Amino acid sequence: MEILDTVLQAIATYRYIFWPLFGLMALTIITIKWWEQVRYFFLNLACALPLVGHITRLAKSHESRRMGTGGLVWHPAEEALCGKFYQYYSISNRDADFYLRCVNYLNKVDERGRKPTSIVLWLCSIALVILEAFIFALVLSPFIANNISANQAELSAIVVSVLIGVILVPATHLMGTQLHKNTLLSKIRYWHKEAKLEHQAEALVKDNRISLENSRIDDDAPGYLQMLNRVRHGIGAKPEYVQTIVTLLLIVTFAVGAYFIRAATINAAETQAVNGTPFSQTSTVATNASPFELPQQAVDDNQQADKQAAKEVSDNRVFASKLTFIILSVIFIGVQIIGILIGYYRSLVGIESKLAAKYIGNFSSSEEFAAWYAMQRERVERDAQDKLASLQNRMAMQRASSASVAQSEVRTFDDYVRGKMRDKALADDEHQQFNATRPVYKPEPIMHQHEPILVAPTAPPAPVAATLEIPTNPVTNTDYKAQIAALGDLTLLNDEELQLLADDLDLPLDGLLNRRKVQLVLNKARG
Repeated sequence: MEILDTVLQAIATYRYIFWPLFGLMALTIITIKWWEQVRYFFLNLACALPLVGHITRLAKSHESRRMGTGGLVWHPAEEALCGKFYQYYSISNRDADFYLRCVNYLNKVDERGRKPTSIVLWLCSIALVILEAFIFALVLSPFIANNISANQAELSAIVVSVLIGVILVPATHLMGTQLHKNTLLSKIRYWHKEAKLEHQAEALVKDNRISLENSRIDDDAPGYLQMLNRVRHGIGAKPEYVQTIVTLLLIVTFAVGAYFIRAATINAAETQAVNGTPFSQTSTVATNASPFELPQQAVDDNQQADKQAAKEVSDNRVFASKLTFIILSVIFIGVQIIGILIGYYRSLVGIESKLAAKYIGNFSSSEEFAAWYAMQRERVERDAQDKLASLQNRMAMQRASSASVAQSEVRTFDDYVRGKMRDKALADDEHQQFNATRPVYKPEPIMHQHEPILVAPTAPPAPVAATLEIPTNPVTNTDYKAQIAALGDLTLLNDEELQLLADDLDLPLDGLLNRRKVQLVLNKARG
């Protein structure tokens, strides 16, 4: 094609501009793909810069020490530097239990083993749609503008095919995603209907506490509620078909429209071939009489045979062309079906399913997951401690008062991490105590009486107090805390054992879990 030759010639002519731009685009894609690693690299680079780096600027700070993270005395510059690395430490602070929580989340939403659409699949979908749309656009290009050259027609066909791809690729992917979501919603409604038949159904009400961190809260809930808590839904968890209908209308419009445009084009060409051009002129050629001239009847028969043969050839050519156009429309629909299937099988509709799938990645076990993140965590700790020591050395050289500071008071990045964990545990404990002492609203149960009951007249009952239930014994929570504290070390017990302990002693499970978390933090701080 001439347009392709023109493009290649332009690339060869402006190669000093094209290839740097191409490399910049590739670098941008790589940066987006591995953004966290790129950010961490530039953080280390920014810390090591000699004049405008983080360490150089923070070392010039003259603020005095003050109480900070973990109740320890810190220089603000030390806390600022540790905070820059702590965000990467928190990302890599994942253990085997977190892997199991991610697996638990995906299992409950029935998306274990599914992966999001990769860049390769996106590129393949776009290429297929644009390639098929280009053939359709070649037919449209003559009708876009009159009297255009072949190169202009090919260029307009490329533009139209790209626009069709921009419309249909995301539309088909969203349709496949919606079909997958409707499948999950249909499961929820079917299981709920089955539970209704067994008189064991619970209301389809979402528990907003569910997240990756708290994925085990609804372990005892029915399967349809577990799935409902993790999927965005409307009233009654009814399936929705807006995106599906819009996508189907687009596909049918393009496929049927392409066929009719191609069929009309071939009909016009055949009509023009039969009738001749408007500039053709008929001339009567006078012939002299000849003794060998055929009879008029034979001439008419020959003309009729020629017309019939021409008509059959034209009909066959039109039939073959239209059949080809039908096959091209079927191929177009097939390409869109491939896009829909990619969206159906390579989509995650759970609220945090993409995040869970991203975390577990290609790890085959929780041990492999924990080992990899431990390696990442150690790298962050090593880099952060190295930068913190460099900062402290610069501060010691620039401040005369730093010489009087005892070596035992020199902070480390490990001190910052433990302080952060301690502060978080204390904040969780305070939040738990606040929720435990907050008044709880309990609506009065409605009792249905099927038969009237005759009761002797008695004194009118005392008015019922407000349904806002306020704890009458203010030491109840203190008693719970005392009982939990008397149990000793809870760090050796798992969640199931804590559940058994809470059921047996009538203690709140959240209080036991929180106490175990505080004990783990304190053990790390002492160790």
